[in-house]
Amino acid sequence: MTTEEVGEALAPWFAARLGLDEARVLELRRHAEGFSWETYTLAVEGGETRRGYAVRVEPRDGLLAPYDIRGQYALHAAVVEHSDVPMPALHWLELDGAVLGMPFFVMERLEGVVPVQWRGKDPAIFPDDVARREIGLEFVRVLTRVHAIDPRAAGLGFLGEHDSADAAARAQIGHWEAYYADSVLVELPLVRYALGWLRAHVATSGRVGLCHGDYRIGNFMLGPERRIVGVFDWELAHLSDPVEDIAYAGLPLFRGRSPLLSQLLAPDEFFARYEELTGLRVETDTFRFWTVLGLVKTIASFMRGVRAFEEGRIRDLRLAAMGHQVQHTLRHLAVALELVEAR
Repeated sequence: MTTEEVGEALAPWFAARLGLDEARVLELRRHAEGFSWETYTLAVEGGETRRGYAVRVEPRDGLLAPYDIRGQYALHAAVVEHSDVPMPALHWLELDGAVLGMPFFVMERLEGVVPVQWRGKDPAIFPDDVARREIGLEFVRVLTRVHAIDPRAAGLGFLGEHDSADAAARAQIGHWEAYYADSVLVELPLVRYALGWLRAHVATSGRVGLCHGDYRIGNFMLGPERRIVGVFDWELAHLSDPVEDIAYAGLPLFRGRSPLLSQLLAPDEFFARYEELTGLRVETDTFRFWTVLGLVKTIASFMRGVRAFEEGRIRDLRLAAMGHQVQHTLRHLAVALELVEAR
């Protein structure tokens, strides 16, 4: 659907939900930052009311298929209810695909700016090193809030359960091995080698909790005073070792040429701040283990997107271009496995 068609379809839908005779959809914008769910922001006006909303439409296919909108909605609701993680309020879940072609849910529209990895030197967001560090410290603080959520109390049993951090780690290895096998077009021997290495070098912090799974620059919004007002894109959330999220934030894909994790904070300061807030020390071997797994996960996701495009299931050219990104990520994987030197 075109953006104009989305607006035309949503106007009567919002009118019915808000009890209005007529609703006007204004300021409609499709956001291109994400590579999976379709996200729109808009204002709805009717009578004497005007309010901002965000709409998340389930994709037909893509990097992280298959998608589960019921699970995403339930997870979002649980995080809102059982934590102080900054999240937009939820309004409605629409399972009828007749409205927009696929199910969607509606949440509060937040106001702010989303720092993205390809604009890591944007002076409007990072005017100086002090501002960057403040955002980095806030980034760590919010991550500790995610990890503090009690999965059982929050009713997150649908994410599964693990007896130990070791079991959680092995489950993640198995998950991404299967995901890779289902996605690969051309066999990549280095990925197979990495999977074997992971099984032989499992290293965890010993803790298990809710992991965001995609916590990084690009997946949060900053509001006034450089405070995070929203954390987005929870498709990869699962129960695992919290160090998994920390290592993922530090992947080269999100660092670019910066030595800072997600271009925000130096590793030593990130680890120290996290330990100060949680008591958990990030050990070198654990960080390396989860870095290798994060790179395998990234390659498998890229391959899923490329295959979806190659087979004609999706027409987003950005997914086709991910075949090029796989080559760079393989180099990073070889470095993490100490097969080649960093350069």
